[in-house]
Amino acid sequence: MGCNNTKMSAKLSPQLREKALEIFKKIDIKGSGTIDKEGTQKFWKSNFAKINTEALFDAVDFDKSGGITEDEWLAFWEIVRKSGYTEEEINEEMDELMEGKAWVQFKRVDRFIKTDEKRRSSYVKSIVEEERRKLSVVHPKLMKSKTMQSELEGRAQPQSEQQI
Repeated sequence: MGCNNTKMSAKLSPQLREKALEIFKKIDIKGSGTIDKEGTQKFWKSNFAKINTEALFDAVDFDKSGGITEDEWLAFWEIVRKSGYTEEEINEEMDELMEGKAWVQFKRVDRFIKTDEKRRSSYVKSIVEEERRKLSVVHPKLMKSKTMQSELEGRAQPQSEQQI
């Protein structure tokens, strides 16, 4: 029993995408366009902050960079939808997040990602790239500045670190 085509073609509604971005901005307390662990722990305060932070990063930081970008965040929620969760279920979980309640482990998403890791061509990466393209249309200046910033950071590293 794999994912059927109906599940795979399911997309987040514009309302849930907007809500996901609102939550992203709430967790990105520095307003940098990237969720980091320090900010995430402050978001959860004393509500098992370290445990929630680790669970969130394990699930959403697809490139394991230590930061969650808007495209990774939106891709995660698209994967939740494609994994068979309903709009109502996702909306309830987003409401809980907005209130600072615990991060939920989405078991079907975990299975989806584990299966994807075995594929020759990653579906998760293609979803992240699709979200990056969508965001670059919506926020072209922001995406351009992030790209320029990452390029500058790459140049600022010593030669030995760049080759690693």
